[in-house]
Amino acid sequence: MKRIALLLISNVILSLSLSAQFGYSPFLDSIIQQADHNSVLLLTRQLAGDTTVTINGDVVTINSRHYLSAGNTRATDFLYQKFQEYGYTPEIHTFNGTRGKNVLAKKTGTKYPQKEFIICGHYDNMPSGNNSPGADDNASGTVAVLEAARLFANLDFDYSIRFAAWDEEEIGLVGSAAYAQYASFQGRQILGVLNLDMIAWDSDNDFVYTIATNTLSQSFSNDFLSTTALYQPQMNHNYYYTTASDHASFWSYGYPAMLVIEDWYDFNDYYHTPSDEIDILNMDYYVAMLRAALANIAAQAWDHRIGMEHNPVVSGNSTEPREAVLTVYSSHPINNNNFPPHLYYSVNNSEFEFVLPETAVDNVYTFLIPGFPMETNVQYYFAVQDSAGRLMATLPAGGKGINPPGTEVPEFFFNYDIGNIFAVSECSQTTPLPIIDFQNTYDNIQISGPGEIMDLNVNLNITHTRTGDLRIILTGPDGTISMLSDKNGGSGDNYTNTTFDDEAEQSITQGVAPFTGRFRPQMPLSAFNNRPIAGNWQLRVNDGGAGNTGTLDSWCLHFLFLDETVSVSGPDEEANVIMLQNYPNPTSDYTNIRFGLNQPSHVTLEIYNQVGQQVAELVNGKFDQGSHLIVAGLKHLAPGRYFYRLVTEKSIQTKPLVIIR
Repeated sequence: MKRIALLLISNVILSLSLSAQFGYSPFLDSIIQQADHNSVLLLTRQLAGDTTVTINGDVVTINSRHYLSAGNTRATDFLYQKFQEYGYTPEIHTFNGTRGKNVLAKKTGTKYPQKEFIICGHYDNMPSGNNSPGADDNASGTVAVLEAARLFANLDFDYSIRFAAWDEEEIGLVGSAAYAQYASFQGRQILGVLNLDMIAWDSDNDFVYTIATNTLSQSFSNDFLSTTALYQPQMNHNYYYTTASDHASFWSYGYPAMLVIEDWYDFNDYYHTPSDEIDILNMDYYVAMLRAALANIAAQAWDHRIGMEHNPVVSGNSTEPREAVLTVYSSHPINNNNFPPHLYYSVNNSEFEFVLPETAVDNVYTFLIPGFPMETNVQYYFAVQDSAGRLMATLPAGGKGINPPGTEVPEFFFNYDIGNIFAVSECSQTTPLPIIDFQNTYDNIQISGPGEIMDLNVNLNITHTRTGDLRIILTGPDGTISMLSDKNGGSGDNYTNTTFDDEAEQSITQGVAPFTGRFRPQMPLSAFNNRPIAGNWQLRVNDGGAGNTGTLDSWCLHFLFLDETVSVSGPDEEANVIMLQNYPNPTSDYTNIRFGLNQPSHVTLEIYNQVGQQVAELVNGKFDQGSHLIVAGLKHLAPGRYFYRLVTEKSIQTKPLVIIR
């Protein structure tokens, strides 16, 4: 065992925080706001036959878009005419002879014209008959395509965008299947297909939507979640696997595609009936869904990614200033002059302050966080913006603000404590080991010495040609278990320098093989917190499939631990009050908070959010001498980082609390 005080931090193996994320653009935000109730409602009324339209000089009503109806032909002409009105040269892609007609238009990229993103929806509807408005199914998705075409018409994008309205979806995805086959035959470079099908029904007004995706499309789907969190943060999502819409046509030809649809578990009561009319739509939800789609396609086509790497500052007993290094990657030049990258920090939940880089060499920025005394908690995050002042990002992701960047704080932060804390890193000495079909591969690391775990990360490398076959399980000396990953990654290859960390932004279930970087495990590693570090630690890799063997190449344990054999005096000791870290942490719906009093005292116990606002009072009253356990319900609090503060007549103590769902 190598035991290292963090005064000698250079010898500790640290886990790298890598985030290639979408930045936030106020300019893009202003564009999508132009898709408002009026513009969205008018187009929906026109497609759903709630008002007349002028097509080829004639005033008509589109009473139905059923594939065999005359209204379907009117809808085809209406869409073609709209694309022309917006300044495009549309095309009709015919199939089944000339019966079926997909209507498409293209915004050609200035840098990568041959590489494209598709935003699409089907315009045909059900049922048959003279009155089939189909306002939700699927005038709503088609209107999103039209609004994207309208708002993007006078803008230049790096990548091409294709706007597509499919015909004959209702009889078996016929139109999209014909086009996907054609695109594949032509060798089209389609980077992602965003399929919108029924995006305007929300009976319980909870702003939940459903995503359908597959392994190939998981990264593209994660991008949608990222941009939606930035531009429409009121939205929430769930998953439902289905091939019952046009995205599945592109899966058949190896293209990344996803379905965005209203909540599968709150489905339109008037689906495929003549009552699917304008007045059943939830317009606030509809506009939010539409704006989320537009924001994603524009961010993709503008390549609004800003990649950032950072080795998190580690807790320890050094009261000296701490160095924090940030590496930035982006196709957009970073502002290094009037608004250079910022590091914001907060001490013991105080207001955030910032420091600017001490040095900047190429894309590497070095910051110096001031030193603080023992028993201090420090939170921090980074913010950068481009030189044009149109794009910014934070690490961890989620912050906003520009000129200067990052004035609106993200939901999560990097975090370290200054106290009687030490670090140890131990790696297996017996790898590599073979991973064999339908067998378990076991390996062990023996840890000796005193100490109680404060934080545990696991780093590993596995060579395997189908990660979806693998279960990876860590067992501690006392039998505590954490499932790190359970059959994730589908047919993808390898875990490459993969770090499991409860505080990572992305869950392993959201990652894409090869898994590289930091991920939250499926079962939190905080299960090991407050337990002894010493003993036998076992990693088990179970291969549950056939035909894809591999190797456990290496694995390491990275601990932060409290060594109670080293005495450090402080205000808590003086006050004879003990408050332990809550468990579980991270948690979801409830947590346990333990504290002990050496004498009776009035006690308040409160929870604060990351900007110092009190969000809950758990305790306010007189407590006797002895140990006490508070079970705190947290269902009313949103996921994020919080702090709970215990105040007695002689002491104030604060500890972090993380809620995940």
